[in-house]
Amino acid sequence: METYVQEKEVAKQIALKAGQIILEYYSKNVSVTMKSGDEPVTEADHAANNFIIENLQKAFPEDLIISEERADNPKRLTAKRFWLVDPLDGTKEFLAHNGEFSVMIGLVEVGKPVVGAVFQPTENRLWWGDRTKSFMLDNGVESTLQVSDRVDFQAMRAVVSRSHRSALLDQVFAKFNITNEIISGSGGIKIGLISQAKAELMASASAGYKIWDICAPEAILTGAGGVVTDFTGQPIDYQNKEQRTFNGILASNGKRHNDLVLGMKDLITLPFSKK
Repeated sequence: METYVQEKEVAKQIALKAGQIILEYYSKNVSVTMKSGDEPVTEADHAANNFIIENLQKAFPEDLIISEERADNPKRLTAKRFWLVDPLDGTKEFLAHNGEFSVMIGLVEVGKPVVGAVFQPTENRLWWGDRTKSFMLDNGVESTLQVSDRVDFQAMRAVVSRSHRSALLDQVFAKFNITNEIISGSGGIKIGLISQAKAELMASASAGYKIWDICAPEAILTGAGGVVTDFTGQPIDYQNKEQRTFNGILASNGKRHNDLVLGMKDLITLPFSKK
């Protein structure tokens, strides 16, 4: 029996429409303000955010909705179910006009991401699904997502950040002899590439990674057969007070995930300090 039918369809449709709203601003000179962490926020972020929250609330009036662009709700800490929204993940990429930004909508239930939708408007590419099965809609063509079966680290392709690269990653890649790198912006796009077997690995040592940055992608990657944990191999905690990850993000096709965790132990000092 298919699960979360309504949730998946609503998240999918809202993400698609929010992406079109963002594209309306893409060719304009948008106003930019800076928020904490020296992160930019634009009119496009706010317009997409308002649209997503309004329509999620209409569809699921009983659910909590937590978004990057509004204050946290303390009920999230004990809620059985809540949505996590990043209306425009990759604002720096949006401003740089490189197309590597996305809309991300995820649903957490009993502490786990169970539904996700990630839309890259410039490519008209949507990844969505739940923990049992995930899909991609690429310019109108739908396919089922399945991670690659690569097990040799030398053959694995690591998708890395365009704007947040740490020296720790260089150490990790050197240790495992990982040399194939794909550069991308939004974390949703990175994990989307793993889900569609175009990459095998994504690691982030950023202490600034927020729960809405990983929720939707985790649900999608899990449904495609992959794995998301922190650097210690533990699940991501979506109900911590600070709304962020503390011990990094490690996403993979799952084939050598435990080997990566074990091999990284002597390279890292946890938790990562907040920058």
